[in-house]
Amino acid sequence: MRIMLIGGLGFIGRNLIKKINHFFDLIIIDQPKITSSNTDFIKQYGLMIEKCDITDQVELNRIISKHDPKSVVHLAALTGITKCETNPLTSFMINVFGTYNVVMGCISNNIELIFMSSREVYGETISEQSQEHDPLKPNNVYGITKMLGEKLIEWAGSRYNLKYTILRLTNVYGPEGDQYNIQAILKQLRTKGEIQIFGGNQKLNLVYVEDVAETIKRCLNNPLSSKQIINVGSEINLSVEEIILKLVSILGVNTRIVHLHMRKSETVNFKPSLEKLEELLGYIPKTSFDEGLRKTIDWYERNHIDE
Repeated sequence: MRIMLIGGLGFIGRNLIKKINHFFDLIIIDQPKITSSNTDFIKQYGLMIEKCDITDQVELNRIISKHDPKSVVHLAALTGITKCETNPLTSFMINVFGTYNVVMGCISNNIELIFMSSREVYGETISEQSQEHDPLKPNNVYGITKMLGEKLIEWAGSRYNLKYTILRLTNVYGPEGDQYNIQAILKQLRTKGEIQIFGGNQKLNLVYVEDVAETIKRCLNNPLSSKQIINVGSEINLSVEEIILKLVSILGVNTRIVHLHMRKSETVNFKPSLEKLEELLGYIPKTSFDEGLRKTIDWYERNHIDE
């Protein structure tokens, strides 16, 4: 079965490729500029690469039609709350217009779509846990763009019978992906004499990247996940300060923690319900935080990411 990964050379995409490369015929679409590390990764896994900016509707549709995959996994996005707040136009072009182009390409070729959304679509958790049917009240540009992407997909499902699965990911961590929460903190702790915390009481729900890859794999060609929205997270909820103190302890570094005012765009309290994930996919992420953290730290030490 042929699977197309859009944004497949990113953090989650690379981990997904490692998990499914032996089971599926993979086609990777990624941005025209490919890094040297990705070049080595492409050779290692013998990947078929198509270079395309997803805001180019004509070229994207041409590539999708050319390969005619069974499923498209849409991983491409401008991520990061601060990055999106600073670059709202780019955020909307990639996360909304780019997603529209992916959706239309899937409709034109009768392809199922698996879309990576975010816990940021909820805003604050209004009860004990955020459930998939809760109202969406995003606090920031990133959450707004992901919500609009979801709405486009639901519209396409209703009007054109697009088969889709929307996965609302919480805070993903693990080896590689140094721009993401845990990884970014780890990099700072290893390279600087201090670390700045904006707030510190914000609760993050942490899910290990291999567990996310397993969840995506279980959605492929799975009728139970068709036209469903599913939270993807874990039972691990920690504050930013708790995470930093744990990392400082494990690394044994002498770091000064500087507390700054929390950014207005951040969500303070979020915890997902995982009932639907377990019910539909028979899976709950199992990687403990200590295990995932150890693997992440080991990877950084082996690859000298801080040098």
